[in-house]
Amino acid sequence: MKHLILLIVSCFILSGCAGLADYTISLDNGYRIDRLSAHQIQIYGEEAVNDSKENIFNHLYVPAEVTAVWWDKQYIIAKQLHLKTNERGVEEPPQNPTDDDYSYWVIEIDENEVKGPLTLKELENDSEQLGINVVFTPIEKLKRES
Repeated sequence: MKHLILLIVSCFILSGCAGLADYTISLDNGYRIDRLSAHQIQIYGEEAVNDSKENIFNHLYVPAEVTAVWWDKQYIIAKQLHLKTNERGVEEPPQNPTDDDYSYWVIEIDENEVKGPLTLKELENDSEQLGINVVFTPIEKLKRES
């Protein structure tokens, strides 16, 4: 009986542990979405961002919180919700986000270049110039790895 109670208590403790809900979503060509906590959902790449600062090796392509993506063989486009710091110093999303609370990022896969943050209007102009039709998929709908 003691073992059963210990097992049940252990299950409750473990179910509340940080990190159990974290995941990775693989995208094409070495890019991935990593969920590091509830609102720390970011896009990373195996290769460092191609930047004019040659002494900086940054593998973070899109900062938190990535809420949706679209991609093909040439581009990854991410929708990012801006996090706000609350009175306790914790970053969290706004209660009722508007269009102004989002930015968009365009990653050119072969060049490892990232353009952003962009407004929705800038993204629409870029998409039209690139000849692509962006239809975002929410992060929750993508296949996750542990």
